Amino acid sequence: MSATRITAADLPAGLAGVDLLIDVRSPKGRAESGEIASAIIVPKTQVEPAFTGPLAAVPKDARIVVFCGSVKGSGPVVETLTGLGFTNVADVEGGYAALKEQGIS
Repeated sequence: MSATRITAADLPAGLAGVDLLIDVRSPKGRAESGEIASAIIVPKTQVEPAFTGPLAAVPKDARIVVFCGSVKGSGPVVETLTGLGFTNVADVEGGYAALKEQGIS
């Protein structure tokens, strides 16, 4: 699978099969709206250093789902991860709000 945009409804119950759920929202966005407990927080500007450093051991075929407050935040992150060789990356249409609406917490 390649970089894809998915809906929150496309995610399996309990996020089965999702290896990493990544929140790239700003601290302000998380403070105002809340967080998803199973998500790791990686600031947009730190995605490349994180995945070439502390997260370098993540397999290139890991199922990675990225969300933000908008596609302007998650879309570029998906491009960055794809550029780093990850082959199974998606961003969530509607971002955090769509995930919460779907009951993912």
